[in-house]
Amino acid sequence: MRNRRLGRSNFEVSRISFGCGGTAGLMVRGTHQEQCDVISEAISHGINVFDTSPTYGGGHSETNLGKVLKTLGATPIVSTKVDFAVGDLEDLERSILRSVQRSQERLHRERLDILYLHSRVGRQRDLPGRVLSVEDVVGRGGVADILGALKRKGIVSAIGFTGLGHTDSVLRVIRQDPFDLFQAYYNLINPSAVVATVAAWRAQDYEQMLPLAAARDVGVVGIRALAAGALSEDGALHRFAKSYSSLARAEVDADRVKAQAFRPLAPEGMSMATFALRFALSEPLLDTVLVGISESSQLREALAAAEAGPLEPERLGAIANRFRELYEMA
Repeated sequence: MRNRRLGRSNFEVSRISFGCGGTAGLMVRGTHQEQCDVISEAISHGINVFDTSPTYGGGHSETNLGKVLKTLGATPIVSTKVDFAVGDLEDLERSILRSVQRSQERLHRERLDILYLHSRVGRQRDLPGRVLSVEDVVGRGGVADILGALKRKGIVSAIGFTGLGHTDSVLRVIRQDPFDLFQAYYNLINPSAVVATVAAWRAQDYEQMLPLAAARDVGVVGIRALAAGALSEDGALHRFAKSYSSLARAEVDADRVKAQAFRPLAPEGMSMATFALRFALSEPLLDTVLVGISESSQLREALAAAEAGPLEPERLGAIANRFRELYEMA
């Protein structure tokens, strides 16, 4: 597993990061032995970043990851997050410090490697705790200031945010440059964080935010490489996976239809998931690609994609041409 420097964070990270979220579900609903087996295998193959959150399974993901790493005697890079509930925005500092303390306890770590703001960033606060305004994030006394203070105190090694919400708001945060890294939406059916969109584009446009971040030496973690499962062979959920809401299911189904337009461009015999992962791994501006893992077979598919490396330039060119063909006419 080849490693990359994660922006100015000083971490050297594996090209694949292990997602411990509720969507994959292993670290929420798996047994301790199942979790130990898969994580041990991941570490043995060079994966050194594990991503969790206090919101994944109501804290169970953090708790279980802490137990597994203690059992294995392993100390990989662990990223976790701050997310806000109703009432938490009345005292940002108090809420963040409480969240950090609980994460330290669950993970059995005094120092957190990476701490992200996980709330969306919008033009104004919305959906209590779910969407923060730009001012909440980068204004005086805002989230960035509070996380920066934790970093200076040695409680956190690197700070970041999840680049979801209103695109213009996310871009404003990147331009303010308060974070060491960020999580960026990027996949085969929506590569707009890197490439310019065309006339009939109707999905969210991330307006080439990856080059903007990279120019500031901000580390970039690719998320949604499989588009919440749309870039896989079928719609079957793993037994550990979290069920979709009706709205999420509709979005995934729509993305699955879009994905079929690219299926003929995959090498013969290659699964759609491997094709999508290799597409993400082909983007040099992504330092690591975060993949939710439910079981060993999924881990091995991600490892094989990393081992195979980027797609051939000719195939990437064909993908780019197909993208333009699909959306160049209104």
